Amino acid sequence: MDHTENAYAAMLLTMALSPDREEYARPLSTPEFRRVEALARSSGFGSIGALLDVDISGLVMLLGLTEEEAYRVYTLLHRDVQLTYALGGFMEDGIEVVTQYDAEYPRRLTRTLKASAPPFLYRCGNGALTDQPAIAVMGISGVRTTPEARRQIEALVDGATRQGYAVITGGELGVSRLAASLAAERGGQLVDILGGGLREHLKNDAVAAMLSEGRASVLSTEHPDALFTVNHAVARNKLLFALADAAFIFNTDGRRGELDALSKRACDWIYAWQDYAGNRPLLSRGARPFHALEDGDFEAMSRHWSSSQAQQMEMFDLL
Repeated sequence: MDHTENAYAAMLLTMALSPDREEYARPLSTPEFRRVEALARSSGFGSIGALLDVDISGLVMLLGLTEEEAYRVYTLLHRDVQLTYALGGFMEDGIEVVTQYDAEYPRRLTRTLKASAPPFLYRCGNGALTDQPAIAVMGISGVRTTPEARRQIEALVDGATRQGYAVITGGELGVSRLAASLAAERGGQLVDILGGGLREHLKNDAVAAMLSEGRASVLSTEHPDALFTVNHAVARNKLLFALADAAFIFNTDGRRGELDALSKRACDWIYAWQDYAGNRPLLSRGARPFHALEDGDFEAMSRHWSSSQAQQMEMFDLL
């Protein structure tokens, strides 16, 4: 992928070039990047890409950064050799980096998350899947999936496939892996959003087959060799909710940001499985209960999702 100067600067400023984040300078967080981006736009530079040719004193005088901040930004912007090497290694495994300045970046993220949208994503597969109708099927590893829950996951995946919805999962063992395998078997479309372990995940035979058929996309904000952590899972779940027309939560440990998603309306249609006791806090905070989906239920529910999505699109287009 050919990147603009803005895209290249965004990668230099925000990407961790090693999985353990051992860097000469710590990459900017999303809020920090937004601040520097806004300063660049409002200054004589006009864009973030123009900072590539600016020295430390220029960053201090023209952006108003402290000397410490300017040194950090300057150091990050001069990791071009390391970045080129890293991008080459990613491409060998079919992993590309998509920034907010690239046409391939999921526009649903910018519409929903606005300034909180990550400046870049690691991506493998069919990027067009992230801007089409989709449901998120969510759960954590380490929780037994009951036979009834399995039947409901199957009903959701079948309904999604019939109605042309992609299935979004977090890639974890349990609910997510079951939903992904069902999407593969039913001829559906899959978007896996990971909280670590991207490169290892691509070795899964079912995922690899769907990627080769153009039926899957795998995304992450974490270095492809980074390990899964709960903090990564929280960041991942923000993307799951933002990209989904509706989210179905089968189980949770209460530490993955679901309550925050409810309060911030990260997704208009958040459902929680009634038969899992750990979902009670979600139900008490406004998650929609679901228990036994019958034939035709998915189609009926999806009419509400498509209607609300159309309204959101109209409002966004008027801005």
